[in-house]
Amino acid sequence: MPINVEEGSKQVREQEAWAQGVFPAAHERPQEGHRDTATQPFVDVLTELVQAQGDTVGFVVLHRWAEILERHFPLELPDLGRTIG
Repeated sequence: MPINVEEGSKQVREQEAWAQGVFPAAHERPQEGHRDTATQPFVDVLTELVQAQGDTVGFVVLHRWAEILERHFPLELPDLGRTIG
């Protein structure tokens, strides 16, 4: 059992070191890509969510997801003065 725990701990440290080295460049790639106006809002949301995830070193909480999504895809409320006919 102690060997398995030690091996697992070593694997986690190696994965973390790899991610720390790869993440900065990988995070920049979507921002450098082709700017297609149809897909840009999705790229912006994903980029911001990835940044939020990186900032927390944990999970992005629901209210943070909602803030980010609302900023890029605001809810279009119905015009209550308009009549359907």
